Amino acid sequence: MLHSAAALLKIAEMNYSGANSIFIRTLIEKRYALPFRVVDALVHHFIRFRSDTRELPVLWYQSLLSFVQNYRQDISTEQKQSLLELLHHHFHHTIGPEVRKLLAEYKCRDEEDEQYAVMDEAD
Repeated sequence: MLHSAAALLKIAEMNYSGANSIFIRTLIEKRYALPFRVVDALVHHFIRFRSDTRELPVLWYQSLLSFVQNYRQDISTEQKQSLLELLHHHFHHTIGPEVRKLLAEYKCRDEEDEQYAVMDEAD
């Protein structure tokens, strides 16, 4: 698991290539419990494309979908909003709505922390 997390961290920092998307998707679909640092790096990897004007390949959208399917509960509210904003700039007609739906359905990691903090204060 640690080797996969390290590989994902390094791939997320690299410049884009189709092979990167394949490796990211493959490692994400193993569903390892990743450290937040790796999840944050993957979010940043996708958000970097917000200002990219080229049309992104389906491989990129598939890796984004796999990430959201498996790690949506591990992102922060701010990251969730950034990913939704990214989908306004780069939208795929079939994958985009699915990503939006998944992001809307789940609470983020900081929303859960706030819920527990409120419960602790009530005690």
